[in-house]
Amino acid sequence: MFNAVQNLLLLNATARKHTTNAKVGTLLSGLLYDDKGKLMSPTYSKSGNKLYRYYISQALKDPSRCERGDITKISAGEIEMYVKDDLTKLLQDTLFIQKYLENYSIEQQTSILNTMHEFSPDKVFIRTVIKRVDLNLNLIKISYNINYIIQYFATLAFNAKFTYTQENEEIYTREQNVRISLTTQRQNKIIIPGKANYDMKLIQAIVKSFWYNKLGAERRLPPEARNGNNKRLRKLRFLPPEIIESIMNGTQDPELNVKKLIAMADKCCK
Repeated sequence: MFNAVQNLLLLNATARKHTTNAKVGTLLSGLLYDDKGKLMSPTYSKSGNKLYRYYISQALKDPSRCERGDITKISAGEIEMYVKDDLTKLLQDTLFIQKYLENYSIEQQTSILNTMHEFSPDKVFIRTVIKRVDLNLNLIKISYNINYIIQYFATLAFNAKFTYTQENEEIYTREQNVRISLTTQRQNKIIIPGKANYDMKLIQAIVKSFWYNKLGAERRLPPEARNGNNKRLRKLRFLPPEIIESIMNGTQDPELNVKKLIAMADKCCK
């Protein structure tokens, strides 16, 4: 028990050493790069009581010295969630991980893999195993220290001695084709092919339109539905079915917003 505790203390101490700051408020500080290879730094803005976090390219902070690329600003929550999901997928990829477990017995391999599958990555672990994240308009690349990952879970699985050193570092880079588009808020948004991109503002506008039209047919339309923007929202009910279906399925154009949707409905109803 004493040896097991000492190993875990060493493991955690190494993680903290390899992390720029275990208490850092932004997960990818110092790790995220734009399509010109420039570091993207964390920042934020406030609107009322809401705090919005972003990463912005050095090209925005120092345009005289840095060439501006296509990716200059991205939601911190969105890219951080993408990275966490990708790391989780890596830990769940049994066939890939087994290639790095050839020096372990079958029983040990099973224990390591089971430990990985049950593991929920925290901030310190993520910042320790990721070397860098590179953004491009059609590609995201994440570079991992794969040997550190293997040694980490070997220690957790069966109290092996934690012997990792910087000389053991081996980088494995995962790539995924994506679409990173510019939104109306002038920030970049990640679109993963085949993955639903639900926009609750669009969905709520469509639902409200159907509801108002139902109430209108029953002669129960409330006063607020007869004026202003709500009156125009009622026209959304008559958009082409394929547009409504794409919104409800989360497959609509990522640059579509309620204002553009109303403009489309105005044309349809002329």
